[in-house]
Amino acid sequence: MSLFSNTQTATGLQTITINLPNTDVYSIVGTIQAPNIVTAATQGAGGGAGTGIGGTVSQSQIVVTIKQNGSTIYTSSAGQRGFAIPALSATAGDVITIIPSSSLAQDEELQAIQITVATSEGQV
Repeated sequence: MSLFSNTQTATGLQTITINLPNTDVYSIVGTIQAPNIVTAATQGAGGGAGTGIGGTVSQSQIVVTIKQNGSTIYTSSAGQRGFAIPALSATAGDVITIIPSSSLAQDEELQAIQITVATSEGQV
């Protein structure tokens, strides 16, 4: 019997669901690609077009919550670009949900965020 291994990618703030097939220890590792948004250039004196430079950089505010059978087991810090649970004890049939959210409007755009999650059964 081979060990369970799965990789999933989601764009936007979509929830990822993983159904674990065996009672074992699992590793869950995720990467987050999120943009740094630069607002429009600063205005010049008197409200003119300005210098064409500047603007404010808005870092992503994405937060990832991971649940096992509905109970929260991990919550990332805002803006974190990855996460890992190296040794998750699970029972056959457990459901893992990875729920991204953000308070920043730019993160909520359709293609702004991409999350890739790799799940592997067995000790790492």
